[in-house]
Amino acid sequence: MQARSLLTRAARVVRPAAAQARSLAVTPVLRAADPHGPGHQHDDGYNGWLFGKDPSKSHEREAWEIPYYIASVLTVTILFFGLTYKPKTSIKVWAQGEVDKMKGRV
Repeated sequence: MQARSLLTRAARVVRPAAAQARSLAVTPVLRAADPHGPGHQHDDGYNGWLFGKDPSKSHEREAWEIPYYIASVLTVTILFFGLTYKPKTSIKVWAQGEVDKMKGRV
């Protein structure tokens, strides 16, 4: 009796999944309409160069490039010196200072 109820329960679980798979198999595939009409050849401008730029031509700088580079170098410089010479605030440095005061070294 118990085996029969387990089979019935398993069949109820399997049937909806099989019905769903069957309904998805016969559902037509919908595709987006081509705005240029059917048979239009797409020309995406691919020419084989990196970023589509011809390497034999010289690069013309844009207005944002020089200020960006200057700001980047200044930021790295400030961070380097600021983090290199920051105050020592660890507990070990404080304890060593206290020991030096007690021994009269300072």
